[in-house]
Amino acid sequence: MGDDVRVRAGDGAEIGTLFSAVTAKPVPGILILHEIFGMTEFVRSRLSLFTAQGYAAMAPDLYHRVAPGASFDYAGADWDRAFAARNSLDDDLAVEDIGACIDALAARPECNGSVIVVGYCLGGLLAFLSAARLDAAANICFHGVRLEQHLSDARDIRGPFQIHFAGLDKYAPPDVVAQVKAAFPDGAKIECHDYPTADHGFSREGQPVFDPIATEQAHAAMFDFIARVTQSGGRL
Repeated sequence: MGDDVRVRAGDGAEIGTLFSAVTAKPVPGILILHEIFGMTEFVRSRLSLFTAQGYAAMAPDLYHRVAPGASFDYAGADWDRAFAARNSLDDDLAVEDIGACIDALAARPECNGSVIVVGYCLGGLLAFLSAARLDAAANICFHGVRLEQHLSDARDIRGPFQIHFAGLDKYAPPDVVAQVKAAFPDGAKIECHDYPTADHGFSREGQPVFDPIATEQAHAAMFDFIARVTQSGGRL
């Protein structure tokens, strides 16, 4: 699902994205940031998830410089290839690319100019960094990784920002979650949601980690958050 749409990065590079909208009427846009596994079927299913709720959706290929178009399996040799691609990614440059995609999505006729960033795993970290550095209407992080390496960015988040932690996530164990929560500034528009029995990647339907109860709770919280952000103009 999704049309191939090209976005020009600040350095002139071309970012491949998938774009989908079910209405020509301008609506809020959702920018979907993929896991370390790239442009998988899970990413494509997120386009459907958001367009079914009436939003326009775009998913950029964050690996367009290091592994263009890559879609890695969750096991076997692809697991190592996914980590190699992730470790080749320049996070700061990726955030700049996300800024270009926010602008491109906001400018599309199907979008009303309001863009919410939603990221998973690697994309969760980048949504976290985007919340500190970019100017989206809101940012949402699902089981982000390496957040503890960017606690200074946490202090720059003023929101609206929503973050989802999986209690069994070995990539963000309880001590890391505590560090991240403690780094958020007082008074910021930040919502934290915890799922004590869920594991990393808990919303991947069809995978062993899938937790339908946690996913239902997380999606309810996410769509409520998005609705409140879009209805308030970002002033939660």
